[in-house]
Amino acid sequence: MTINDDIKNKPANMGRMNDPDGAASITGLCRDTMEMYLIINDNKISDAWFYTDGCGSSISAGSLTAGLSKGKEIKDALRISPADIIDKMQEHPGFEKHCAILAVMTLHKAIADYILRLERT
Repeated sequence: MTINDDIKNKPANMGRMNDPDGAASITGLCRDTMEMYLIINDNKISDAWFYTDGCGSSISAGSLTAGLSKGKEIKDALRISPADIIDKMQEHPGFEKHCAILAVMTLHKAIADYILRLERT
């Protein structure tokens, strides 16, 4: 199966979240928009969802990035890199590397949103 058939039809962690602890939205150069929503308890990401209006590569990158962040402490989630996503997706023909960059940037921005919210309280 191609990436579009396999992941686009049944993506994990896809959806929008009401009242997340951290959230972000970034529109990439390709015009795909990636959103990331985080629930954080005791300095760990207990839940992560993403939403995108993009292609199969954006969906798979968002799904994988959200999934990898779950259960990680914030400092470890910040170590997730586009290379991690690209390495896991290299066996899928047609995967667009810029989608990995978009997904990880959005995760990091959602974490920054959480940290900034803490500083304001």
